[in-house]
Amino acid sequence: MEPLSSNTILFYNFNYIDPVSCSIHSDMEMLVSGEKIQSIGKNISKATKTTNIIKIDLENQWVLPGLIDVHCHLSGSGKKLPKFLDSDKLVRFIQKRKFFEKIIYNTMKKNAFSALMSGTTTVRTLGDAHLCVLKLRDKINSGIEIGARIFSGGKAIALKGCHGAALCLDITNIEEGLEIAQFLINQGVDCLKVMATGGVTGAKAIDEAGRPELSIEVMKAICDLAHQHGLKVTAHCEGTEGAWRCVQSGIDSLEHGADYDEGLLDKLEELKIAIIPTLAAGFAYGGHSRKETGLSEIELINEKRISKNIEVGLKRAISHGGILIGAGDDAGIPLVLHGKIAQEIKMLKKEFGLTSMESIRCATINNAKIMGREDKLGSLDPGKYADFITFNPERNPLEKLEFLFNPDSVYKAGKYIR
Repeated sequence: MEPLSSNTILFYNFNYIDPVSCSIHSDMEMLVSGEKIQSIGKNISKATKTTNIIKIDLENQWVLPGLIDVHCHLSGSGKKLPKFLDSDKLVRFIQKRKFFEKIIYNTMKKNAFSALMSGTTTVRTLGDAHLCVLKLRDKINSGIEIGARIFSGGKAIALKGCHGAALCLDITNIEEGLEIAQFLINQGVDCLKVMATGGVTGAKAIDEAGRPELSIEVMKAICDLAHQHGLKVTAHCEGTEGAWRCVQSGIDSLEHGADYDEGLLDKLEELKIAIIPTLAAGFAYGGHSRKETGLSEIELINEKRISKNIEVGLKRAISHGGILIGAGDDAGIPLVLHGKIAQEIKMLKKEFGLTSMESIRCATINNAKIMGREDKLGSLDPGKYADFITFNPERNPLEKLEFLFNPDSVYKAGKYIR
């Protein structure tokens, strides 16, 4: 055990819902020193030989690790798509203005705060409108700002003229791909995101969403460089052919999904490639009018097809077994608000048959593994950050996942948040 700091806290008398063992441990104690867990188990207080400890009775509450949203966009507000996004030229112009950075920073700050207040103690933001997300991440880490723990891919990498290119860093060949990837690595990103296929927003033709865009050669070069620096690469991927390209490129995880066949699922399992189905995104688009979302008729047609394929593919992946499934809701896109990852967890159970524990596991330890941060996040174990949420004794989230929308208290790095 590491030396205890002066702000050591013993949390005791709680029921730990453990996503690693998929079991409940009652009458638990947890010793937190500084930001991290020193030990967790039973009768820890009897084995601790110091009296300079703050003791907090959790009064038989249910305790979960802080939830993780592994796919969001902090620079998105969750409001319907603004009209200026229809013009790539205008989008590029606005992004270069100083006022834009200030607006985006404040938007991301607000969204990171909202996520934390909801019990989402960690977010991975994939493809933001400005690299000032890295500044916000560092300020939160240093305690200057208050918000969820941020892991960021900075801006996504896209093929010039294709899906999201105006908001991404666009490339045309391997050399440019390597140059942009190295630039992002030098900026200090936590991962890289590539746009492997077309997407719903911005689609100008039927079947444009899911169409392969980046080549295997380009994505492989980017993956090789990222892996040399210890970074994972995730891919926006909404089609089977694009998924096959990702498999051959060394991609670590697939965002959104496809109607995976058995051969592809075998490769995902073999290569340990995770999938993040972003179900809440499809639910938001499909359950609301075009006026509410800001989508065009063609975008909506694309969305319905993609959502169906994602549902089919996820069901096949669950039946196949052996594939790591994460929980990310695409928060920031129209009608998907930050701090609502509970919606994703609910859908994994209600629509796809996972148990409550399995669904919670997707938003905790699975997501930590997808980010390569399972040594610090995703469960309450010695050496990990003391990020956790609690629920009163009568509000067991395993019995009713809706309770996840509003924990009774939130702790981040051992500190009481609310």
